[in-house]
Amino acid sequence: MSAFATVADGVHAVRVPMPAGGLPDSLAYLIEDDRGRVHIVDPGSPTDEAGGALLAALDALGRGPSDVAAIVVTHLHTDHAGGATALRSLSGAPVLMHEREAAAAVKLSHGLPAPDLDGWGVPADRRPELLAAVRAPIAPGAVPADVLLTDGDLLDIPGRRIRVLWTPGHTPGHLCLHDEEAGLLFTGDHVLPTVNPGLGLGGPTDTNPIADYLAALDRIAGFDALALPGHEQPFTGLAERCAALAEHHLRRAREVAAHPGGTVWEVASTLTWTGGWEALRGFTLLSALSQTALHRDFVART
Repeated sequence: MSAFATVADGVHAVRVPMPAGGLPDSLAYLIEDDRGRVHIVDPGSPTDEAGGALLAALDALGRGPSDVAAIVVTHLHTDHAGGATALRSLSGAPVLMHEREAAAAVKLSHGLPAPDLDGWGVPADRRPELLAAVRAPIAPGAVPADVLLTDGDLLDIPGRRIRVLWTPGHTPGHLCLHDEEAGLLFTGDHVLPTVNPGLGLGGPTDTNPIADYLAALDRIAGFDALALPGHEQPFTGLAERCAALAEHHLRRAREVAAHPGGTVWEVASTLTWTGGWEALRGFTLLSALSQTALHRDFVART
């Protein structure tokens, strides 16, 4: 897919550059309504380069910031929500987010809660990088939500029926957006075409994010829709991808269940990681350990 592409009638995808160190870009979506205005889903990272990509996309449509009617954020992570505050200042458009995500963003604006490194059995020489990863904010410093959304809401986009679907797991208030008439599903980081999204990356919750995620996958697997994800590229075969993601986590749960003893560190070191256990550093290591702990809790609850 090119840097700017029309993916459906009145819907355009924009590759928004991300800072080096992870995926190269996120996908923002520009949705035109029947009054000539534009609604933006996930404006991307809080950098000049990212903001420039959005402005260039608006210009390609013959529009400018004053034509932006709303900014919808699928979840709190900086590579999706980070540019919302600047775009709101430029356009005057409100920012919309699920109510649970807005609450989580307040808690995470200064970083993730400190993990139980002692309880996890983390070796002393690996603790500094984990503590540094915890201190790095993963949500914008200022909570951008102006309008709080709940499951089942219809967005105010004239000429379209786009419904909010609460899909927790990646974060507590992650949402997908279903364009019921156009057959489109904006999936954020809930379902990506090849990457396995991390879970539990929105702070502690009363429920288990693994169980939440599996239930949310079941909810959307039956949609006959073109999936418009937050990274990579639009794709079809949503049911098959949801099944693959569910099996990935069920397999991980079986692997964890096979090692009932040992610390989280010891169990995590025996599991299969895409880049290999030895390659995990900083935030990716923290995520791996956190998800191992979540899978242990999931196994204990089921």
